[in-house]
Amino acid sequence: MNGKEDAVLNELKFKIERLIKLYTISQDTIREQQERMNVQEAEIEALKGENKHINDELKTARVANAISGSGDGSYQAKVRINQLVREIDKCIALLNH
Repeated sequence: MNGKEDAVLNELKFKIERLIKLYTISQDTIREQQERMNVQEAEIEALKGENKHINDELKTARVANAISGSGDGSYQAKVRINQLVREIDKCIALLNH
């Protein structure tokens, strides 16, 4: 090989090594972002659960207020009670099978 071919090979080697380093860095970045995304998805699920719990408590409070006679929530109370009765009926049906 002559000097020109050696120079081209050395340059090619350098560029390949650089590409490998960039690839490794990008893979690490992707892995870090995936882990971060997994943490955020877990946080979202926890917040969804907390939101559902708070909404259930709000419905219960509204039913309690409606039953106690404060406000015009008797319709909401009836709807919530009917909903609870249907859920209980479903549970009973599942237990009977």
